[in-house]
Amino acid sequence: MPEEDIKRGGDTVYRVLSQDFYATDFHSEELGIKQQEEWRSKSRQFTSDSEIVGKVEVAQRSGPSEPMPDLEKNGFMVMRKSPWYEAENDLSRRLVMKFFTDSGTWYATVEEMLADEYARSFSSEMPLLTLAVLTDENEILTYIRQNRRGALDTESYSFFLVGNDGQFQVFRIEGKRATMGDDFRVVMGTGDVTVAEIDSRVANIGGESRVEVRDVILADNDWFCRILQAFSASIKHRQDIWKKIAKGLKAMEKKKATPLQHRFEVSLLANPRRLTLDRDEFDEV
Repeated sequence: MPEEDIKRGGDTVYRVLSQDFYATDFHSEELGIKQQEEWRSKSRQFTSDSEIVGKVEVAQRSGPSEPMPDLEKNGFMVMRKSPWYEAENDLSRRLVMKFFTDSGTWYATVEEMLADEYARSFSSEMPLLTLAVLTDENEILTYIRQNRRGALDTESYSFFLVGNDGQFQVFRIEGKRATMGDDFRVVMGTGDVTVAEIDSRVANIGGESRVEVRDVILADNDWFCRILQAFSASIKHRQDIWKKIAKGLKAMEKKKATPLQHRFEVSLLANPRRLTLDRDEFDEV
């Protein structure tokens, strides 16, 4: 069946990704210095300040009429401690989380883009998040940006995926009303259909954030799934980020303090055309 004839979205869950935060530091992946060294030897992405904060479990149907299998653990997530706990000042704290397979292979990173947050929050006169997601699927940096909405509206975030032949697809992540946790639906621009939902039951200690992909095509798209996986893991920290931004904007207004941008964040702002264009194409830009 041609892709354009396939029904998009719907109620059927085709793939589940669970981000389960540990309540304590006593778990098998992080016990002992030797284990930490072993993870670092497998991937440079596992830095010396990496703290394993939870496990990742997945399940996927083999077909629409097949039952959903039980969740199976296939990886873990870490949080870099130095950008979050050891920043030069409280206004410069920055969230960085990474995802690894059970064998220690890196496959995704989500980073808070501090300067972009402060600029957009200053312009919008309210704290707004900006996250950058990198995956092993490609070299493309995906921004998830929170958008300003009315005081009575739920949260709204947006991102897009680059396609073939100049095509792209846009998505909106919007908060649900009247739910017990921090729950969201993911809406695709084409057809204005819900293609995924995020059910977050996280607390200061422990908790789970679960992504349910409800689109048969996107369920097979690891890039899309990992972007949502990264976003769902960040939900736990957004209240702290909002408070930091609000405090930072007041401090800048009164000239009492200035947030500092880490050079690793600056490196994500480098000219990407040097990597994606041939030298003779620069004259055409």
